Amino acid sequence: ETIAAIEGDFDLVFIDADKPNYDAYYEAVLPRLSKRGLIAIDNTLWSGRVLAPEDDSTRAIAALNDKLAADERVVCVQLTVRDGVTLVRRR
Repeated sequence: ETIAAIEGDFDLVFIDADKPNYDAYYEAVLPRLSKRGLIAIDNTLWSGRVLAPEDDSTRAIAALNDKLAADERVVCVQLTVRDGVTLVRRR
């Protein structure tokens, strides 16, 4: 609801919130990303738990990682900074 209420395009979006809703945030901001905009998604390595997810938050992050890797709308890179940061830009 908050994202929809903000006017204009986004140059930079930092996603670090409710992990099960990471995909919803991603889908909400992607169409509003400016031409050279960037999405930074935090905690995408989740202390390595994404390799064997056992809870809803971890499963959500792992699923988003897989989705991003296959999403032809974007180019992304996962950085091993702290707990993982994935940078995403539109093609």
